[in-house]
Amino acid sequence: MHETTRRLLFLLLFAIVFFQTGAHVSQAFVNYPAWQYIGSESFTDYHRVMTSGALRVLLLPRIIELALAMLVLCFPPRIIKRWLLVLAIAFALCAFLSTVLIQLPIHRQLGTVGNTPELLTQLRTTDWVRQIAELVRAALYFWMIGATLVESSTGARYYSAGRPRSPRWELVRPR
Repeated sequence: MHETTRRLLFLLLFAIVFFQTGAHVSQAFVNYPAWQYIGSESFTDYHRVMTSGALRVLLLPRIIELALAMLVLCFPPRIIKRWLLVLAIAFALCAFLSTVLIQLPIHRQLGTVGNTPELLTQLRTTDWVRQIAELVRAALYFWMIGATLVESSTGARYYSAGRPRSPRWELVRPR
């Protein structure tokens, strides 16, 4: 695969990651705190509508992100180290597992019982597991996009010269 195509795939992945991060941050720091002010008689209807929207806005992009991340892992831009991609994918999976194993059961209870103070506190407290994974993942992608931009603007290239030598930076001069 050509380097330009690899970079475009990574750029698309970067955009999806930051869409996903923004959606989760908005959910955690804007929506969840406001739930205590929604009347308990209307909360279950609100929660049902919000949950179906969350599947489209949060779950579908996460699946696309993970699939695209696996493709980029197979065909990374030359400047990006694979271990960084593996680590970012691991944090995405950690956030996904936190959602499925911790937050989703709480959401199910919220959908049936309503927005009790205990459930809302439990949701917001346990959501930090997901938020930390999301933010570390976003920082890794930000670091990787920064490396590709620096390489593009300065001509610095990451390469490995032969097997026994370790990777190093070199400034490539135009011919």
